[in-house]
Amino acid sequence: MKIHQIFFKNNLRNFCYLITFADGAIYCIDPHRSIEIINYLKDQSLTGIINTHDHCDHYSGNEELVLAYQCPVMAHSEALVPLKNKILQDQEIIYHGKNEGVEWTLKSIYTPGHTLSHICVLLEKNEKPFALFTGDCFFNAGVGNCHNGGDPEVMYQTISTIFKNLPDDLLIYPGHEYLKRNLEFTRNYEPHNLAAQNFLKEISTIDSDEHFFINTMKIEREINTFLRLESSDLCETLSLQNSNEKQVFLTLRELRNRW
Repeated sequence: MKIHQIFFKNNLRNFCYLITFADGAIYCIDPHRSIEIINYLKDQSLTGIINTHDHCDHYSGNEELVLAYQCPVMAHSEALVPLKNKILQDQEIIYHGKNEGVEWTLKSIYTPGHTLSHICVLLEKNEKPFALFTGDCFFNAGVGNCHNGGDPEVMYQTISTIFKNLPDDLLIYPGHEYLKRNLEFTRNYEPHNLAAQNFLKEISTIDSDEHFFINTMKIEREINTFLRLESSDLCETLSLQNSNEKQVFLTLRELRNRW
């Protein structure tokens, strides 16, 4: 199994992913554009396209890829994705295969909030979570906005139930590169978070258009203030010492909208 990350140097800083399995199956997640994908595949075929949600920067490569490879397009039943012809429900198996004693499974996870038809794509290794492709639900050191068809209260439920229980060693592959800005946000509202400060210092001399970080959930729990709603430092900064975690989350999400 191989994961290939493609970064698009557009204003939105999109990521796309190609997952290749030993039996030749190749899946593309969120093709912002087709040419980079076609150039990477060369003479290989594409097994399927998976769109995490129905915002155009995540599906604008669909048409040319379908024309080139005649592959299916998969998304949630309510996602308005061009050329969609396969519905993905929660926990639906997309791929399952075994090679040299390693069993790989690709499945969809329903994660509403950024939109109400958003899914993430979970890659399991020997029936254990290995990597999560999070679209615009969850980013390195942040979470997605809810501007265009989303709901912050639903996003809170997704983050506080699904993401809170993900294993520490799970790898996170987000839909956009927003790491520096999100770390600055964490530092501002959780000023004593040393892990976020050190990570920000680490990336200060790195070209963020060329070098990318694949964080584990353990790292995210240290640097992502949306996972740290119980932090006394955070609650004090927000003057929400007596508030519940939902109110802290909603306040943070509103503040990040203007950050």
